[in-house]
Amino acid sequence: MGGGWVPTRGLYEETSLLMKTNPDASASRTGATSASSVLRSRLRRRDEITAWAFLAPGLIAFTVFVVVPALGAIVLSFFDWRLFDNPSFVGLKHLRKLFGDANMWKSLGVTVIFVLVGVIPTTLIGFLLAVVASSSLRGTAALRVLFFSPMVASSAITAVLWTNLYRVRDGFINQMLAQFGIEGPNWMTDPGIARPALIVVMIWSALPVVIILYIAAIQKVPEDIYAAASLDGAGRWRQLWSMTWPNVMSTTIVLLVLMFTTFLGAPLEFALLMTDGGPLGETTTLGLYAFKVAFERRDMGYASALALWQLVLVGTAFLAGRGITALWRKRR
Repeated sequence: MGGGWVPTRGLYEETSLLMKTNPDASASRTGATSASSVLRSRLRRRDEITAWAFLAPGLIAFTVFVVVPALGAIVLSFFDWRLFDNPSFVGLKHLRKLFGDANMWKSLGVTVIFVLVGVIPTTLIGFLLAVVASSSLRGTAALRVLFFSPMVASSAITAVLWTNLYRVRDGFINQMLAQFGIEGPNWMTDPGIARPALIVVMIWSALPVVIILYIAAIQKVPEDIYAAASLDGAGRWRQLWSMTWPNVMSTTIVLLVLMFTTFLGAPLEFALLMTDGGPLGETTTLGLYAFKVAFERRDMGYASALALWQLVLVGTAFLAGRGITALWRKRR
């Protein structure tokens, strides 16, 4: 916007010249101030129009593909609709059924496990990798490319990639284990291993966002505190946990909330493509259960109620995260 302020600078020059030549300096100053305010208002309005013009395509897409379907799901949760039949109003039937559904509670428990087991490791691993990526070590540029590579892969590509890695006979992971005389398990069909294997995939997929945000936060930490710590005899690990970690705490809180919402909804794609919710429902999350109710049972009304329940959980987590962030900033 640098070019946009040139007329204002010209106005200031004209105002100064006017004050020197006009005997009524007070009136001239008042008129110049008024003209300057009008010009600033016009420039600000022009900037706002430009900003909205750039934001409009994204806002339109968000409205069409997120807001409208969400509102439709809320309305549909009060109807019985078998996809090809005419919908009929049933009121709170689906909401009452929701809390008495054992499958819903089981899928919610699976979702909670994904969140509890995945969020904190993703945040901590992302922090350590961000420290490495921010260092001046040789080969850091290549490491950054490696760390950020999962970001360019869609959920479908990631699922296909890891499914091939997890294959029992000719999968890369089992072949590597065979080199050490270890027989690899059935990663996707063993009830005790499928869920941890899926969590690993989700952590791998979520790490780039964590690393990027932590790198931005680490670069804002003043170098003076590291120099002072070095003079006091603090080693690198001491500096990491006593200097770097406290200074990126605000970013950590934001990432915890972001990863919470990610792990609350992301298992749908990976579980659907890699395990189809199996074995024995061990990877059937709340989102996947709603998907199956909608497209296997064709019960769109109850599936909408499940989706609405998940939206309530995500919204609650978001508001709780905002509250925790505000409380932490106030105490700081």
